[in-house]
Amino acid sequence: MGYSEGAMRLGPVARKLIDPCAWKDGYPGPPAYVRELDALLHFANQNGCLRRFVPNLEARDRQRDKFLNELRLAYFFRSFDITEWDPPGANGKTGEFNLAVPGEPSVFVEVKSRGWESELSGLQHKTGLAKLPKYKAWRGGAVGNWKAVHECISSDKTYPKFLPTQPNLLIIADDLRVSLHVTLSQVEAALFGEKHFYGEDGYFTTNRFENIGGLGVFNCHSKAPSRGIEYEFIVYLNPNALPAAQLPSSWTPCTTKFSCIVRGTDPRQGIMYL
Repeated sequence: MGYSEGAMRLGPVARKLIDPCAWKDGYPGPPAYVRELDALLHFANQNGCLRRFVPNLEARDRQRDKFLNELRLAYFFRSFDITEWDPPGANGKTGEFNLAVPGEPSVFVEVKSRGWESELSGLQHKTGLAKLPKYKAWRGGAVGNWKAVHECISSDKTYPKFLPTQPNLLIIADDLRVSLHVTLSQVEAALFGEKHFYGEDGYFTTNRFENIGGLGVFNCHSKAPSRGIEYEFIVYLNPNALPAAQLPSSWTPCTTKFSCIVRGTDPRQGIMYL
């Protein structure tokens, strides 16, 4: 395989497995993200799903980021069994993967990668702000992350995927102007808030979205580059989900925010994490 000059930004594992010639944003950038990408690709290669991810990781920046989040989540859930990739859902649509714990039904997982560009107005898109780096495009202003949660759940590309006959989990992996994990109170408001504050009832306060057993919120960041990339995850259970759509009991611990750190790879010990 011939590699572009951009491959020199990659770590030793990634350099052998992917070609970043389509990337325009300088990813992976800092060493912590270089090591994380190596760890993720090593994991995919060891678990037989590399061929699914490579064409998408080699795609342009936005598509790469979407599938990078899916791979991060597959790594994050490595203690579960991924029983199926691209499982069929309702209305001819597919999810990302099915997760299972022995003795429990598989959970159908759909991942939405919500970017900061979705927060721009039509006029802002026309003026080219979406082409700028996030830190240059945004200069303060109010945060309305509950709207992003509502839009992810109610999208025609999301809710129609969920069958009423199986446990279903929607995960939002965001790159919003202000992360959902920084504004979890707004996530809770989107799900359980009152109409007179937010224009409509919280989406988990009625049976309107009864096919969704829970909403997961995933974020990755690097607070201390020397420590690695930190993953954060929390699940909000839907009390109005149909019995068959509810998440199994093994998901209850995830209702408290959980984090882990991806530090990189070690040929002697495999993937290192805390």
